[in-house]
Amino acid sequence: MNKILLVIQREYLTRVKKKSFWILTLLVPILLVALYAIPIYLATNSLEVTHVAVVDETGLYNDFRSSDNVVYHYMADIDIAQKALGKADTVEAIVYVQKPKSGIVPTEIFVYYSKDAPSPSVKSGIDKQMQDMLRNNILLDVYNINREDYEKITNTSVNLHVQDLDTGESDFSSMRMVIAFVLSLLIYMAIFIFGSQVMRGVMEEKTNRIVEVLVSSLKPFQLMMGKVVGVALVGLTQFVLWIVLSGSIITAFTIANADTFDKARQQEQIDMLKSRGVSVEQIAAEMSDTDMPDTDMQTEMVQGLLHIQFGVIAVAFLILFILGYLLYSTLFAAVGAITESEQDNSQFVLPLTVPLLLVIILTPTLIEAPNGSLAIWLSMIPFTSPVAMMVRVPFGVPIWQIAVSVGILALTILLTVWVAAKIYRTGILLYGKKITYKELWKWLRFNN
Repeated sequence: MNKILLVIQREYLTRVKKKSFWILTLLVPILLVALYAIPIYLATNSLEVTHVAVVDETGLYNDFRSSDNVVYHYMADIDIAQKALGKADTVEAIVYVQKPKSGIVPTEIFVYYSKDAPSPSVKSGIDKQMQDMLRNNILLDVYNINREDYEKITNTSVNLHVQDLDTGESDFSSMRMVIAFVLSLLIYMAIFIFGSQVMRGVMEEKTNRIVEVLVSSLKPFQLMMGKVVGVALVGLTQFVLWIVLSGSIITAFTIANADTFDKARQQEQIDMLKSRGVSVEQIAAEMSDTDMPDTDMQTEMVQGLLHIQFGVIAVAFLILFILGYLLYSTLFAAVGAITESEQDNSQFVLPLTVPLLLVIILTPTLIEAPNGSLAIWLSMIPFTSPVAMMVRVPFGVPIWQIAVSVGILALTILLTVWVAAKIYRTGILLYGKKITYKELWKWLRFNN
């Protein structure tokens, strides 16, 4: 046991002292914060305004609403609009509605541009506003709905609440989906990143003949387990540092830009109310600059964060990560012991990557039915259960299923350790020979 601890200490300190470890540890949180902060910064500080001319020969589309990034200008004639198109400080696009010859409602709309086509967001905004105006005019003019009934129709929305009949708790499926996808992807990446480090470390020691010195003073099994556990501790250290650094940077960024976030949040809510047909006067009467009600999505996100059992999710993530890593890292160590280059190990690494890759591909399906037959079976099969069970945990999994999955995974780890140890013991001192699956089977059958 002391020899295994010495190998663990050596592996841990050797990797933690490397500059690449600290560069990666600092770089990942910065990249995560950049993915969080840059879109917000660009959305609030780099807003480009698009001017759009509207030429409506029918009078049906007479209520275009300008926003911070799109300004609409009504023009009486298409010729005037075309002359203004593309000139400095004028319009970049024209929305042209021709009067239908047959007297039917106009639905064919032309958007002209001269240099740059309107962005997808501008085109989708034009399409949505015209759909709303057409529907509103049909309701008011064609079907003669009075203004009071029309306001009830357009300003009434349905809030769908999904609750458990026994517990009365809400579902909060959107928040659970995000957590399930992020954590399952994190486990998948961690298993292969740190498992590959074990394989490369074994290959490097074998190629440099360092292993010949090491096995003279300790058993191959001790060397393999020390390397596996040492890299696991490096991975856990890096995870903790990533979480602490990312949380600290994001918190500092949020506090420093609190005013920007408040303004963006207020503008988002005002745009939402405008899209529902609420007038500017009503918005001013119902909302103040300092007391803004949350949108339905924001309310659901906050309630979801308060009700989801993060303690259970954190414990499950830690257990599944450790067990999944031990399962695959022992096999990666065996692959590193029987190969001497990246080209040689591809035939052995590919079968190891397929099970977890399959789960990642099926993750949307598992999220749609976390308690379906496919999800249950994949969460029980040991080579897919670390990721599949992590997908299911945020949605609520019976304790007995988690226990069975973890038990099967633990028993499989014992089997893989036995298999990997037999392969490692023979392969680590074998040079200049390409190993086949047939030869591996002979080692498992006859090695003592």
